[in-house]
Amino acid sequence: MIGHLSESVDATAIGSAHYADADDVVVALFASLLDDAPWSAFLERLATAASAAWATLILTPRAGDQPGMILTPGADPGIGLDYTRRLFANDPFTGLPEGKVSHFREFVSAAALDRNVAYREFLSQTSSDEVLGLDIREAGGLELRLRLTRAADQPPFEPSDYQRLEQLVPHLRTALKLFDRLATGETERGIYAGAVAQMAVGVVILDWRGKVIRLNARASEILAECDGIALRNATIRIDDNELARQLHARLLHTDDAGLLTLRIPRPSGHGDLLLIAGSANAPDYLVAGGGPATVLFLNDPVRSPRISADALRDLLGLTQSEAGIAANIASGLSLADVAAHHGISPNTVRAHLRAIFNKTGVKRQSQLVHLVHHSLPGLTRPAD
Repeated sequence: MIGHLSESVDATAIGSAHYADADDVVVALFASLLDDAPWSAFLERLATAASAAWATLILTPRAGDQPGMILTPGADPGIGLDYTRRLFANDPFTGLPEGKVSHFREFVSAAALDRNVAYREFLSQTSSDEVLGLDIREAGGLELRLRLTRAADQPPFEPSDYQRLEQLVPHLRTALKLFDRLATGETERGIYAGAVAQMAVGVVILDWRGKVIRLNARASEILAECDGIALRNATIRIDDNELARQLHARLLHTDDAGLLTLRIPRPSGHGDLLLIAGSANAPDYLVAGGGPATVLFLNDPVRSPRISADALRDLLGLTQSEAGIAANIASGLSLADVAAHHGISPNTVRAHLRAIFNKTGVKRQSQLVHLVHHSLPGLTRPAD
C-alpha cells in the first residue's frame, strides 16, 4: 500500500515536483464548479497536465452503494455505466488513506484481484491498471475519489507524479466544500421555486434602490397586464398614489423585519391583487453592492389555482365542512375570511381546525398548508 511517497525518493526532488502549469489546474478546478457540467473542465486539464489518458472523479455519500456523480471526460460512457451498475459497491480500490496518493497495484493485492473476477474483467476493458488514486472525506459524509489512469502504451507513474497530485489536496478540500454548498443551495432553490410555482405566486427581487433584479414568470405575467401595477424602467409602479407611497416608504427601510401587505385594486374590475413586501435578508456586503434587499410576492386570486375541497375530503378523511375550511386555509385565507366565507364564527372555525389537526396529525396551520400543497397538483383545479 502506498500512503505517501517512498522514503527512498530524494526529498529535494520531491519538494520541487509540481505540474508545470499547476496554477492553470487550480484555476480550472474552481472555475469548473460554476459550469453547467461541474468538474469536467478541471478533469480534462488535470489529465493533460498529468500526462494521463483519463482523469475520473467520483462523488459519493460515505456509505452509498451508488455514486452520486461519476465523471471521466473523453472515456467511453458505457464503461462508466458498467462500473456504476455492477462494480461500484465492490471496487477494491477504495478506502485509501485519506488525503494521500495510492497506486492501484500496491494497494490491491494480486490475490484480492484474483478473487474479484468482475473487477478484473473491468480492468481488461481499460487495458491498464496503471492508476493513481486519491480519496478526500469531509465531515458531512461526502467523499471525493480522484483517479488518474495511464494507458498501457504510456510510461508508468513516477514518485514525482504522486507528489504533484498530492499538492492538489488542500485545493480539492476547499472545492469539495464549495461544491457541496452550491449543490445544496441549488437544490433548495429548486424546491422553493417549485412550491412557489405551484401556488402561482409572483416573486420580484429588488435591490436597495428599489430596482428590479430578478422576477419569475408569474410576476412577469401580472406586471405585463399593467392592471393597477406595472414594471417600468426596472421599477415597480402602482396606479394608486397612496399605495405607491406606502410601498416606496417600505423600500426605504430594507432593514425592517416587518412585512407590508397591500391590496391593489385593478381598473379592469378583476379581484384585487395581493402584494406582500419583505426584506430579502441578504448579507450587508451584497446590499451595499446592489444585491437583493427587498422581495415582493404578488398573488392574483383570479388566476391562482383553487384547492379542491372534494379531493381534500377524500384524501384526508375529512367532513365536507372540514375539507372546505382546510381548502380555504391552504388557499391563503385568514381565519376571519374563512369564517365570513362560511357564515360561521371564528371560534367555530377554530373548532373545525382542531378536528382537522387531529385527523391529519399536524399541529399548526402552516403544517396543514404544507400538507395540502405537498399533494399538488392533484388537489387543485383552475380558477373559474
